[in-house]
Parts: sequence; structure tokens; C-alpha cells
Amino acid sequence: MQAKFTREADFRQERDFGAKIGATFEFLGAHWRPLGKCLLYFVLPVSLVMGIGLGLVMNNMFNLMGKMQSNPQAMRDPSDMFGASYFSGMGLVMIGSMLSFVAVMSTVYSYVRLLLTTEPQAPPTPAQVWHLMKQRIGRILLSFALFMGLYLAFVGVFVGLIAVLQKMSFVLMLVLFPALMYVGVPLMLYFPVLLLEEGGVLAALRRCFVLARGKWWSTLGLVVVAGMIQGMLTILFALPQYAVMFGKMLKVPVLGSDVVGMAAQCLYVAGAMLTYPVLLLALAFQYFNLVERKEGVGLRNLVDSLGTGPAPVAYSHAHRPDDEGEY
Repeated sequence: MQAKFTREADFRQERDFGAKIGATFEFLGAHWRPLGKCLLYFVLPVSLVMGIGLGLVMNNMFNLMGKMQSNPQAMRDPSDMFGASYFSGMGLVMIGSMLSFVAVMSTVYSYVRLLLTTEPQAPPTPAQVWHLMKQRIGRILLSFALFMGLYLAFVGVFVGLIAVLQKMSFVLMLVLFPALMYVGVPLMLYFPVLLLEEGGVLAALRRCFVLARGKWWSTLGLVVVAGMIQGMLTILFALPQYAVMFGKMLKVPVLGSDVVGMAAQCLYVAGAMLTYPVLLLALAFQYFNLVERKEGVGLRNLVDSLGTGPAPVAYSHAHRPDDEGEY
């Protein structure tokens, strides 16, 4: 029997690898309409900003490729492709990608957070999801500032070590790559911890490493498999942009239009954002699985709820309180 995922007990369970993937799609099957409505409200508008920026960049590149197809001397200077449309497009891509990531992540995890109740309830509405998203936007921005600071510090140390080691920089790369992999896998659980619990930004950073201890490989495998599934779904939305690329190179009137190219990029970005919940939900079920294995929160809640519900009432057609029987 498939879970409907309408209460906390449906989430807080120990699951093996296949069960976590299965639960992801069971959740999407049970909530695709209300969750999809929230994604259309909060994710689609900002993803279109990224799509427009990507359309400006790719149209610039595809047009240049089409010119070079007929005239190899069309691009004598590589800087010809870096015009105003290219840089404005890149600016929109950077802004839109950050907003899209924040929107899809906060929408999905706020939706799940609203379902963590003792009693079954109706699917959350966009208004309820938006109310919770507004409460958590501050910690999301702080987390981005934290990761940006860590990234800049890492880049500074890395560049400094390369300048010092010089010829030994290759050895440095061999050491840093496994280290980054080791740190990066637990960090995949950072945003589920941050948005599904009530802790702070630094507390979530420590907790994701505690939860992933001993389950590093299973977390990595889940991320790889869920990412592959999402990637295969995203390929379907990428097909129109390849049609536009060949249309510009072959001078096809309709496919060579910049408007069609812009629409193709918007479709691709919107489709990618709408498939991103596959990975986010898989990470959420890994989070619930690890919490249940290490802390047994769901089991404790089940024990605490024993005896608190209404007493069962027995109904019998043979014996009724108002029936005195035969004497």
C-alpha cells in the first residue's frame, strides 16, 4: 500500500536505498497537483528570468556559429561574441539561477515541513507555503553568505598553495579532490536539515556531518542515482534548444529566429527547475531515514501517541444497546 504522505509518521521511517527512491516518486504521485501548483507560483517566474538570460547568451553563440558555417572568417577576433547582449544575458543567468535555486528549494522543503503533523491533513496551499517560505528566507540568505565566505576562503588558500608549491601543484590537486568529495557529500544534507528543523545556520552545518557519519556511501549513491534520473528527465526539455542550434546553422527560417531560441531556453530552464524536486525529495527522505536510524524520532512519537486517540467503538448488528433480546 502506498503512503499518502499526509502526516509526520509517513516521513519518519527507516528506508533502504530502493525505498527512498520509491518514496520520492510515491510522494510526487500523491502530491503532484498541489506541489506543482506551488512550483508554478513561486519557481516558474524566477526561472523565466534565467531562461531569458540564457537565451541572450545562446542566441549570440548560435548566430555566430551560423555565420562561421557560411563564412569561416566571420569571427576574426574572439572578443566579437562578447557584446552587450552576452554580458547582460550572463548577468540575468547569475541572478536568475540563484533566485531559482532558492525558490525551488524553499518551496519543496516548506511544502514537506507543513506536512509534518501528527494527524493527517489536506495538502498545503500556496498561501501556506508562501507564509512559511517568508519565515525561512533569512536563514537561507545567511547560509548563502556562509557558503560564499567558505568558498572565497578556499579559493584564496588554494591559489596561495599553488603559488608556493608551483611544480607540486598536481599533487595538491590529487589531495584536494578526495577531500572535497568527502566534505561535499554530507553538505548535500545541509538544506534539508536547515529547512526541516528549527536550528540555526551553523547548527545545521554541524548536524549534517553528524547525520552522514557512517552513511557516506549511501548518501553519495542516492545523490548520483537521483541526479541521473533528474538529468534524464531534463534532457527532454533540452531537445528544442538543439533544434534551434541546427536551425541557425542551417539557416532554417523559423528555427533560426531569436524569439524561438529564447522560448527554447525558457522551456529548458523551466523544465529543469520543475524536475529538480526529484533530487530534493530524495535528499529529504535520506534525511528522515538517517534521523530515524540515529535518534528514532518517529518511533518515539508513535509510542507517545499510544492511548491519546479516541477509544475504539465496537459495532455489532447482532447485539445493540437498545435491543433487549428474546425472553
